[in-house]
Amino acid sequence: METKIMMLMMLVAVIFPLVLDRPLYKIGIQKLNALGMNRFNYDGEPVLTAGGLILVCTSTITGIVLIGLLLLRGAKSELLLNGFLFLTGMITMAFWGWRDDRASDRDAKGFRGHFGVFWRERRMTSGMWKLIGGTSTAFCLSFTLSNSLGAGIVSFGLLALSPNIVNLFDLRPARAIKVFWCLTVLAGAFGIWTLGASAAMENWIFLIPVTMASMLMFPHDAGGKTMLGDTGSNALGFAVGFSFVSGTSIYVQASMLVLFLCLQVAAEFCSFSRVIEQVAWLRRLDQWGRVTEAENKKNQTGSSGLV
Repeated sequence: METKIMMLMMLVAVIFPLVLDRPLYKIGIQKLNALGMNRFNYDGEPVLTAGGLILVCTSTITGIVLIGLLLLRGAKSELLLNGFLFLTGMITMAFWGWRDDRASDRDAKGFRGHFGVFWRERRMTSGMWKLIGGTSTAFCLSFTLSNSLGAGIVSFGLLALSPNIVNLFDLRPARAIKVFWCLTVLAGAFGIWTLGASAAMENWIFLIPVTMASMLMFPHDAGGKTMLGDTGSNALGFAVGFSFVSGTSIYVQASMLVLFLCLQVAAEFCSFSRVIEQVAWLRRLDQWGRVTEAENKKNQTGSSGLV
């Protein structure tokens, strides 16, 4: 792609989320309140969930604009296909997360919990539907993105697991966003190392709006005003998986798949929150940017004019 066109695309990918953020956030919060999307957080306080819907809308609108610009500029079909598959996968994964956010059966946790309910009660939980829907989405996309059976299997594993991996960390304010940032930085670094800066940047055109949207969502999530919910964490997780599948070598993808499998198995037997609390540097990273409940109450008192 020509340098001028690349610069224009990057500018749009950065500017559009900034322009869309305030109006979409205002509309999104009103709609979520109207739908009664309030849930209790880890501290027992009511918080608006599924705030990731705003992130998905911002990223989708920007992505459609980028695809339109690419069509006008006569960009190569491979880049257009990647953009279309990325938007399709992110929206679909977010839909399955939204379905779970809207559901009332919140008791079953983890794969064992959902499979246990299905085995004992012959009942499909919302989490089970999310698992089936997410797996089916990953299967449909993986072999389109890959040119061999082995690469397709690895891609399938990454795209299926990555939404759940990010979702596993969505238990404290802004934790999932930080995990998303760490993994995307890792994917970017490996992409530049294995493919070169120019090729890696082309793969990142559609990921930049998601990263920008996550930065804009961060203060709301860290401040305890909204939660990403499964809607947002599924979308961010898919973006992580897609960044590895489309922008790194098969060896990097296979290594990340092994890591994700280990994390998934570990999550069934131990609490990541407890591990983070016991490791000093992880605890400091986890608490960075977070507004405590005491600070929240102080801010609310100050803004209401009470002493």
